[in-house]
Amino acid sequence: MTKIKKLIILYVYDALKYGSSEKCLLHQTKIAKQISQFCGIQCNRKTIARNINYLREYGCEIVTIKGKGCYMKSYPNFERTD
Repeated sequence: MTKIKKLIILYVYDALKYGSSEKCLLHQTKIAKQISQFCGIQCNRKTIARNINYLREYGCEIVTIKGKGCYMKSYPNFERTD
């Protein structure tokens, strides 16, 4: 069960990175339904909200428009410093 919970943040990241834009906002409940439907992992809106906050702490710029949804504006880009 713990392993599955750890995967949720990756699915949230993918949903926002590849499935959202300024013109195509995603609701937290829609993300939860997608994860349940396509990945077979049950989660709720609160879990999605918590993971979105973790992604923000990580450095993802996620814009939330109250009542409409959210999208990922930018994400961390780590460059090699050899």
